[in-house]
Order: sequence, then structure tokens, then C-alpha cells
Amino acid sequence: MTIAVVMPAWNEAEGISEFITELHDSLAQWEPTFFVIDDKSTDNTAHTIQGLEASGLPVTVHTNVENLGHGPSTFRALQAGLRTKADAIIALDGDGQFIGSDVNSVVSTLFSTGADVVEGVRRSRNDPLYRQAVSAITRTLVWSRARRWPVDANTPLRAYRPETLEFLLGRIPDSASTPNLLISAICRQAGLTIIELPVRSIPRRGSDQQGSTWKAKSKSLPSKRFVKFCTQAAREWLSTKPGTHRSSSPPQP
Repeated sequence: MTIAVVMPAWNEAEGISEFITELHDSLAQWEPTFFVIDDKSTDNTAHTIQGLEASGLPVTVHTNVENLGHGPSTFRALQAGLRTKADAIIALDGDGQFIGSDVNSVVSTLFSTGADVVEGVRRSRNDPLYRQAVSAITRTLVWSRARRWPVDANTPLRAYRPETLEFLLGRIPDSASTPNLLISAICRQAGLTIIELPVRSIPRRGSDQQGSTWKAKSKSLPSKRFVKFCTQAAREWLSTKPGTHRSSSPPQP
């Protein structure tokens, strides 16, 4: 069995080398290859990954021509994984908020069961109240479409069988701001076999545990950028009807 590990990244130069190296060691039994979509970082993210490649790690980085945002970069990363023809595609974010041994458990669960998707349910999170409220809303949104409650609707850590991922990508727009949320709904609408596996959530790797994505001045209050993103995502959710894109048939067992 082989796996492709894919991730979007933006300004993760400080922590991404440690993260990929840890994943490579933890997942060695499946001969992992790594694909990073660098969303036109303003730091040395791409250069850092190229250094890993030069050292012999099986990692490739592609830098977007312009900053597209987390959603489209996630979609591109998933597409890259699908093209590898690996036996499974493992998706997560480049901020390093997972532990290699937990990712190993997610992969092992996919291969040892008949699941179509394994979702890593984040535990030990220390989010401010407004982030907790958004998480509760995302769970409700998925339920409103699928009538099934996800434990962690927007988790970035997921393991897919290739035929499952091909089906899912065919049902969402490549420009979606929240592809993981749409995938949560589609999986449940389609009656796919989903296993939700608890995993640890750790602070972002690097000296700045918050990162610069949302430019937050306070840990307890949402930034204007975060509010704008949520507003845009809500509009997309209301206007997007999963299943109207390139594929409509669920994967066959």
C-alpha cells in the first residue's frame, strides 16, 4: 500500500520542515509521497520545502501564481494527490497541528476497515468562544443538508480512498472557500462509510502559534478578515448545490 500526503500551506516556513519530516517517519511503512500547494507565501515556505526535497525526502511543492486562499489551495492539493494513483490520499493543513502517530492511526483505520473516508476529529482544542461558535454552526450546516451530525465538520485531517476522492471532487467547485465543509456534507448525503477518529490538536508549529492568516489582534475577538471570510463562506454555502458538477454517482464498494 502507498499513500500520498497533501497539504495547502501559506507562510509556514518555520514549522513545515519539522512537520513533514515527522510525518515521513511516522508513515514510512506506506512509502509516503508529499505534495504541498504553497499559496504564494510571503516567507520562505517554498524554499524550505525545496530544501527537504534536496535532502532526499519525497516531497514536491507547487506555488500558486497568485494567492488563492485556503479553499482553492486545498482543492488543488487533493487533485495532486489523486493524480499519483496512490492507494490512499491523506489530507491535512501545513500548519503542523497534528501528531505523526495520530495520522498513522487515521491511515491504518482506512486500510483496516471498509471505510470510504476517515475523518480526524480534533480533540484538546483551545479555541476562543467565537471559533467554538463557528464550529457549532458548521456542524448544524452539515446536518441541515445530510441529516447526519458530524463531530468535526471542518476538520482538515482526512484519509480518502482514491475512488471516493474522485467522486467528491467531482461534486464541488474548485474555487470553494470551504471544501472540507462541503465534503463533510456530501459524504453524509451520499451515504458513504465514514469513520470519525479522535486525534490530538496541537498549537501551530513555529514561534507564532496563531499565524498570520486572519491577522487577529486579539485571541478572544474575531478579526475583520475572519468575519469577511465567514460571510463569504456563508454566501457560497447557500448558493452551492453539491452534486451539480462533474460527477453524480457514489463510488462502488
